[in-house]
Amino acid sequence: MEKNLNEFTYQKLKKDIMTFVLAPGEAISAAKIAERYSVSRTPAREAIVKLQKEGLVDIYPQSKSLVSWINMERIRQEWYVRYTLEICMAERFVRRITQDTIWAMERNLRQMEQTCDQAGDNLYLELDHEFHDLIYDTAGEFLAKEIIHTQVTHYNRIRYLTDQTPFVREKTISEHRQLISAARKKDEGLFEECLKVHIGRLSMDLQMLKERYPEYFAPE
Repeated sequence: MEKNLNEFTYQKLKKDIMTFVLAPGEAISAAKIAERYSVSRTPAREAIVKLQKEGLVDIYPQSKSLVSWINMERIRQEWYVRYTLEICMAERFVRRITQDTIWAMERNLRQMEQTCDQAGDNLYLELDHEFHDLIYDTAGEFLAKEIIHTQVTHYNRIRYLTDQTPFVREKTISEHRQLISAARKKDEGLFEECLKVHIGRLSMDLQMLKERYPEYFAPE
């Protein structure tokens, strides 16, 4: 029961930070979190400490805890981790593709298309994550997937913000469609090139977001 409550509190707090319900720089405490999610202070404290390790909370001992601002240097390093991991598994993914994999990717794409116009809908980003999880799972790179979900936190917040823009959503869907086409052909070179284009548009997205949400970014 205690383990489930700890996980529940952690997941709720993480989701609220990742989706900017709790904004960067906002003060949090065990008491506030306990009240917010109707739990005791113990799972609230556990969640705060766990999310500090993931880079989403800054704890100032004997002072305060804040939702972390988005750090540009951390984004660049996290992007590099994701880019390297995902590109390197392209060959293994293509070798292990089955028809079930293709069907799962196509089903995911249809769901993304259905939610494309629903700005602010968390389901869209969850579907985006699930699409890439299919690549990790098919390649058998489960540790890499865990790293992306738990350590690439600043970059994943950027992904959430960019997904609020209809143009970016449409571009993402188009690129996912190209990845499925390459996967269907079992063309490793084409799949890798499509991935490089898809994951490689960081600079353009960052500039747009810094202009639109300057209050979310830490001073450089």
